Amino acid sequence: MACENEDEVKEPTLQTITVTPVASGSSEIFTDISFGTNKVGYICGSMGTLIKTTDGGKSWTKVQSDIKPSLNCIQALDDKNVFTARNELYHTKDGGTTWETAGLENVGSGIFDLHFTSPSVGFIAKNGVMKSTDSGKTWTLKFDAGADEEYYALNYNRLQFLDGNIGFCAGGKTYDGSTVGNMVKTTNGGETWTSLKMKMSQITAFHFLDANNGFVFNFNQELWKTTDGGTSWMKVSSSIPEKYPDCYFVNESKIILRTSNAIYHSVDGGITWVKDYTLTDTTGQLTNMKFIDSRSGFVIGNNGFLAKITLN
Repeated sequence: MACENEDEVKEPTLQTITVTPVASGSSEIFTDISFGTNKVGYICGSMGTLIKTTDGGKSWTKVQSDIKPSLNCIQALDDKNVFTARNELYHTKDGGTTWETAGLENVGSGIFDLHFTSPSVGFIAKNGVMKSTDSGKTWTLKFDAGADEEYYALNYNRLQFLDGNIGFCAGGKTYDGSTVGNMVKTTNGGETWTSLKMKMSQITAFHFLDANNGFVFNFNQELWKTTDGGTSWMKVSSSIPEKYPDCYFVNESKIILRTSNAIYHSVDGGITWVKDYTLTDTTGQLTNMKFIDSRSGFVIGNNGFLAKITLN
């Protein structure tokens, strides 16, 4: 998924950042986390793993379901309305008691990311970008990654929408010593998508603060910035701590970064980074990070790892 930014008036100074482990009751690999309210959240993972909190992340319980395959991504629209996916898209309207499928299991690639802009309108990163206007029951391919001759068959695996009209999808591929990345953009609610023709390595994370200002992290451990909606890009840094990060933007200067085994922060727009936390489990790996408000978030990983991040 695309990275996140702070949406509260009161923002943290980042003088201190604490990471506090939370018991998850699982030993599976966690892959994504989403909160539908400030109290109710869901985590998905390997072997159909689904766990849920109703107290803001203090305690978690297993969601009993018949889902067996591993899951890549999850989005909770509220406390009960949740989508999760990998090869198939699953939807519950009752907080996880029952689940419906969309019949996408044998339609091309897996589902790498999903984002609903409203209860009825949603997008998935699958074969490019697909769109639904009926709450995920049916899907139409709006951007075909396989039809782009210049960036043929890239894996577009991260989505971000600023509103119901403006959205971005990015990714790439790295193989045989070569790496290439690109981003596509829509300004009409996902009906059509335009290639931004990026000239860089595989895009591994990105975030737009608004329609003009955005940031991209890539496989070459670079950070790039645009101020014109993606038309042109300037390099900010060539020394990002890792190739595959997650990011959370407080603003254009204050950034939180997750790597495979650590949490960092920057207060100068990504030029320099300070390490705040290192995973002590040598067999462990951090896999995702999401924030639920301007100061509180969660980081997840394998071996059932779950921790709360607090920004001060």
